[in-house]
Amino acid sequence: MGVVGLAVVGLGRMGRLYVDVVARFVDGVRLVGVFTRTFAKAEAVAREYGVKAYRCLDELLRDPDVDGVIIATPTYTHADFIVRVAEVGKHVFCEKPIDVDLVKAKRAVEVVERCGVKLLVGYMRRFDRAYRRAKEVVDRGEIGVPLVYIGVSRDPEAPPEGWLRDPRLSGGLVLDLMSHDFDLARWFLGDEVVEVYAHGGVFVYDFMRDLGDFDTVVAYLRFSRGKVAVVYGSRRAPHGYGIRCEVHGTEGSISIGVDYDYSVRLATSSGVRFSGLAWFQERFFSAYVEEIKHFRDVIRYDIKPLVSGYDAIKALELAQAVTRSIIERRPIAVS
Repeated sequence: MGVVGLAVVGLGRMGRLYVDVVARFVDGVRLVGVFTRTFAKAEAVAREYGVKAYRCLDELLRDPDVDGVIIATPTYTHADFIVRVAEVGKHVFCEKPIDVDLVKAKRAVEVVERCGVKLLVGYMRRFDRAYRRAKEVVDRGEIGVPLVYIGVSRDPEAPPEGWLRDPRLSGGLVLDLMSHDFDLARWFLGDEVVEVYAHGGVFVYDFMRDLGDFDTVVAYLRFSRGKVAVVYGSRRAPHGYGIRCEVHGTEGSISIGVDYDYSVRLATSSGVRFSGLAWFQERFFSAYVEEIKHFRDVIRYDIKPLVSGYDAIKALELAQAVTRSIIERRPIAVS
């Protein structure tokens, strides 16, 4: 296969990012067209990039120029779109999380497997240069046997008005943000979680209590071979977007973003100051580019996706178990 034709479904914040990545930053792919519920919006984006604007999803799915579809719609719609795309034999890239509904998500993965197409789910931190280098160090045994993962993920502020604020539609803090660390903990430690215990609350945004969400959560994950992960998630970081993690092993440890989660360091006679990163797109833009390159190669060379449907299902299962643990105030077993 030569150039891989891709179409983007959904033109919100993430959809626009993927449109730009495909059109401008990845060789060997071609942005064929875009689709969103509002045709005028699709037309405007299509005009900007010189691509097709589809009036309906069926029109996109019938297009022989499209080899793969990038799903960047609201989380609660993901599984339905995965099924529609897979059933016509096109490959799927789905923005994380895979869905809010575990039953629908599992069915979507089953359909993908039955139809013989590829599914890559966008847990983009696995594609970040720092995380990939750390994983290589761990896999080479340089820190011995990895035993403990510690992850911190903090957004600068609450999600914007709309579906992302509603935990019934987005999965809330635990699924939308913390599932990144659930995925990384499994990836780094090479094991599966058997029990979770979590605490969460509302300390900053009162409206989150009314929505049934949290702005602060700490989760403890116990793995089958005794390994442990501790994950802290927050919707408030006044200094700017902040993420970091540590992996500790029997012979050493490795850290990502532990010293400073910042882009600029200013040292003067009055002291040292740091300018915070505005948001996740700034910190992880290169990772978004790399994951689309990987999607291209998954299609072109028929290779296994780095983040599979199974990985996405596990992240969703853990998020649901953590949420249940907070509500019921007890440890929750994970099958």
